[in-house]
Amino acid sequence: MNIRRRELLKLGTLAAAGSALTATAWAQDFPSKPVTIVVPFAPGGNTDIVARTVAVALGKVLGQSVIVDNRAGAGGSIGAMQVARAAPDGYTLLLCGAGVVVTVPEMVKTSYSRSNFAPLGLVNKGSMVLLARRNETKFKSFKELAAYARSGEGKLIAAHSGPGTPNHLALLQLETLLKTKFTIVSYKGSGPALIDLIGGQVDVHFDQVSSSLQHIKGGALQPLAVLGPTQDPSLPGVQTVAELGFGEIDGTTYVGVLAPSGTPKAVQDKLAAALAQAVKDPQTVNSARELGSVAYSSTPQEFARLLDAEYALASQATKDGRLKAD
Repeated sequence: MNIRRRELLKLGTLAAAGSALTATAWAQDFPSKPVTIVVPFAPGGNTDIVARTVAVALGKVLGQSVIVDNRAGAGGSIGAMQVARAAPDGYTLLLCGAGVVVTVPEMVKTSYSRSNFAPLGLVNKGSMVLLARRNETKFKSFKELAAYARSGEGKLIAAHSGPGTPNHLALLQLETLLKTKFTIVSYKGSGPALIDLIGGQVDVHFDQVSSSLQHIKGGALQPLAVLGPTQDPSLPGVQTVAELGFGEIDGTTYVGVLAPSGTPKAVQDKLAAALAQAVKDPQTVNSARELGSVAYSSTPQEFARLLDAEYALASQATKDGRLKAD
């Protein structure tokens, strides 16, 4: 190796070390201004409430204000696109479920994909429940519902909260387990679907426990089964689909925080550690409990595995022609 080449290699090594030191120093100073969490849904929903509680706790940990910015529309893709295009400096984050990042791009053309985001960690999880009217005469239990659905293709009228939502994907899983087809009615959110379920326009609805608990406690709706690996503490005694002998449906819903994919690793690590601490804040824990969900933290790697699983399910459903935008 000649002297010139050795000098260039040495300079390259020094430059790389200098860049690493600069990135580390920058991460130590981060954040030096307010951080924004983009929520890709309207104010007042469960995701928004989770975001605002986490923002307060995260602000305490980081020592900076954390602002919630609602950018609703197009199944969450408007808010997601904003974060995907943001400067990758850790000051603009996305809080949402996996569906916004991996399912929506499978259904419609978006200017972003999962590769545009770096998962930082989960902050909340909840169960979904299969609901019917309290005075329903066609079936009184999940087993009776299964028999009714199998008695004629399209006979059971099932609602979900929108194409690509966890509710929709869980419904498709149940169709597969029962080896039949439902008449599927898509709504723009859980609220309208619950109204029509109570009014008798649909037979069943797959919904988050957090948004349906008041109707269950009020006596308008009855839970037929929990969609998840375990029973939900908010619904004691309500068995899971697996416990009822019909196979596994993981209807657990997760909410997590992501950064633009080019965000420096040192900044990602600092944000991930701060999020994990914020999720343990008593206010975060109590707020989640009041919603009927659980404050739940994870590593970035666990969140990434969740995105992988959601993508596999959504991709296959799209190929089968069962997952389409309205």
